[in-house]
Amino acid sequence: MEIFARKLNFTFSVIKSVDGEWGRLLPNGSTTGMIGMCQRNVRSVEVDMALGPFSITYKRSQIIDYSVPLYIDSFGIFLPRPRKERDLAGFVKPFAWQVWVGLLTLMALSMVLGVAYNWMALKGSLPGAARTGAGGRRAFFRASWIFKMMLVEPIDLVPTSLTGRVLLGTWMVVSLILSSAYQSILTSLLAVPRVEVPVDSLQDLLDYGKIPWSVEHGTSIHQLLDDSSSGVYKEINKKIFYVSSSFAERDRVKEERFAILCDFFSMKLIMSDDYGQTGECNYYIAKEVIWSASMAFAFPKGSNLTGHFNKWMVMMKESGLVDRYLQEVTKNVTACMVPPGQEAGRNTSTVLSIFDLGGVFLIAAGGAAISIFMFLMEKLSRHRSL
Repeated sequence: MEIFARKLNFTFSVIKSVDGEWGRLLPNGSTTGMIGMCQRNVRSVEVDMALGPFSITYKRSQIIDYSVPLYIDSFGIFLPRPRKERDLAGFVKPFAWQVWVGLLTLMALSMVLGVAYNWMALKGSLPGAARTGAGGRRAFFRASWIFKMMLVEPIDLVPTSLTGRVLLGTWMVVSLILSSAYQSILTSLLAVPRVEVPVDSLQDLLDYGKIPWSVEHGTSIHQLLDDSSSGVYKEINKKIFYVSSSFAERDRVKEERFAILCDFFSMKLIMSDDYGQTGECNYYIAKEVIWSASMAFAFPKGSNLTGHFNKWMVMMKESGLVDRYLQEVTKNVTACMVPPGQEAGRNTSTVLSIFDLGGVFLIAAGGAAISIFMFLMEKLSRHRSL
């Protein structure tokens, strides 16, 4: 506007929208916000133009005139940056739940098979199925051997029959592969923690349910959600709340941890400004693009200012001034346009706390509690027998 004022030799004053909206078309035909102020200028002088910039939509074009597009932008989800969360079940993360279920099922079946083999050996159905060890112990197939194999522990006795050796040998191979894979993956997870991103789309926002969301009052995306009658847009619109400006709410976003549906330029402007002040990346832009639009100034229908502004706007775009200005005010954003956890200069060394390994300690405490209970039960049983 300062460049336009110099080139076209005019002065200007800024008037804020009375209702704080950008501009929506209501069902009764009236218009809110800055777009409404431009529309009403035909009947009574309120403003000569609206700076915006505004996304170009068909509905708006019916009541106001746009300048030539200033740039093209997209709209998406602006969020507080995901951080590494404490996970009590982190030690089971190296394998998917299907692997754990399959492993436990296989262990249970093998134990049943081992018990059946042991029973047949004792009945004499499998001659030569066992070897007598030290102290006269008979080494039939034992279920405890499977646990020892999984923990890479030695066993003192081995079965002599082919059936027992095949079963035990199979578990040796299985335990070698699984334990090696588990140890290596767990080591990598602990050394380089991975930050999970819970929200990357509108559907994720609905499913996650832990982050409230908002939209700038009277924007084109507000209009889009209001006009939706089905699908994810309608569900999003049911629980939405409104803010006047994403930039004005930037501190609340990271402190109160809620999302704003807004344009990408506003997101980058906030991230760049925040990084310049704090040196940290506190925000995240979701991957999903809700929609895209050309951005432009707005003028009352038939305004004679539109042509004058268009001339100089085209010249500014052709000279690269518009792109240069957009890049200058968002120059710090590149440091934060990386996946969470991969920011430059971030300390990746991990010191595990009691909370990181809480699940392991809970298992140990549970095992100790069960052993104490079993000890008391055995003592009570022995006392009764006496």
